[in-house]
Amino acid sequence: MTRRSAALAALAAVMLAAGVAGVVLDSRGSDPPPPPTTVKPPPVPSPPETAPRPKVADTRLVALGGGGPLIGMADNRPETLSDARFQATGIKRVRVTVPFDDIALGGQRLAIQDAWFAEARRQGVEPLVTFFRSSRGKTILPTPEEYRRHFRLFRQRYPWVRLFSTWNEANFTAQPTSRDPARTARFYRIARQECSGGRCAVLTCDFRPDGRDRSARWLATFKRGIGPGPHRWGLSSYVDVNRLSTRLTRDFLRRTEGAVWVNEVGAINFFGKGLAPDQERQTRVMSYLMGTYPRVSPRLERLYVYHWRAAPGDKLFDSGLLDIEGRPRPAYYLLFAAIGKAAP
Repeated sequence: MTRRSAALAALAAVMLAAGVAGVVLDSRGSDPPPPPTTVKPPPVPSPPETAPRPKVADTRLVALGGGGPLIGMADNRPETLSDARFQATGIKRVRVTVPFDDIALGGQRLAIQDAWFAEARRQGVEPLVTFFRSSRGKTILPTPEEYRRHFRLFRQRYPWVRLFSTWNEANFTAQPTSRDPARTARFYRIARQECSGGRCAVLTCDFRPDGRDRSARWLATFKRGIGPGPHRWGLSSYVDVNRLSTRLTRDFLRRTEGAVWVNEVGAINFFGKGLAPDQERQTRVMSYLMGTYPRVSPRLERLYVYHWRAAPGDKLFDSGLLDIEGRPRPAYYLLFAAIGKAAP
């Protein structure tokens, strides 16, 4: 077996067996300690609900003639948005993950979150917010009433944010929603109710295709719960892309209807104990991600690349375009070339 085949086989085995943990504030490492629950979040001035929406410039792939999916970044670090090199990409669509109850909990996590959204507003960035598990515990699954309350708290704090996904990698066993697709479908219906009248828009969830029968059953139950469309789907495509494949994506497309946003996908440099750091492999995968993969279907409307810079201390996952010291990797230059920009 060649080195490349061995690496891809290891990736498939590790990712299918263990999966990729949910993103927290700035990495895919372990969740930070729970924030204090007694801190009342400070008020954050926000524009009125009726404030006009700023126009967001398109960033697309040169190889597709300026067509294909819109290209965004998936990243939770405020300093990414203010990095002059990131600003040089022209990317103004950024997907960010938020524990569903962070507003109510307050504390340091909320302060960091406020900094992210404040910087996004300053930079004219359009956030796509994906909710996921609580920092209080990985198994906490809110009731529908709790989900509605926390969704409203988020909307009250950041009423200018207009794009949401119900839950991150909702079928993945590391998320509490994996136990209850029917309840997750209720979360989606609640979020759509809260966004009615054009106030905001909601994706069904971020589904993680992994080829397992369990995930296929989860998706079937979830689809029954959300009812007939039109719906817009979120997708997390690490397994396919890092295998240089479209098989799982095509299977997902056969099982669903409507537009698809690839909310999180990246070219992995290292993954836990399964993949040692390998920038050559990362470069091959990034080339595939920017060239071949987006052609799988015109239903792919957006593609958010995770992530900008490797996080210090993260020993689990790294798909950063910059290393920990901020030095560009080859994947960084591939992104700029793919969107027709000169890399600084």
